[in-house]
Amino acid sequence: MFAPQLGRYIKGAEYASMTSLLQDFRRQLEHEHGGPIHEMSEVNAAELLSDLCVFLGLSDHNRRKVLGARAATHIDRALTARARAMLKH
Repeated sequence: MFAPQLGRYIKGAEYASMTSLLQDFRRQLEHEHGGPIHEMSEVNAAELLSDLCVFLGLSDHNRRKVLGARAATHIDRALTARARAMLKH
């Protein structure tokens, strides 16, 4: 009798928590890019998904599973290039 109600409550709490996390992620994106998300024209989907995985606290192993091998390699190369550019300056 209480199990279905408890299940709905837990699902509702999970959705509210995920909604809150995604709102925080959107705010972080807007802060980093200096404007609302609908105005971002140069967004790489692999980088966005990788950032979301990191934001949600996924391990590197799980982030790579979500991205797939090719996108994970792309992200690795982009991060390495950024790090090198920062070290040069």
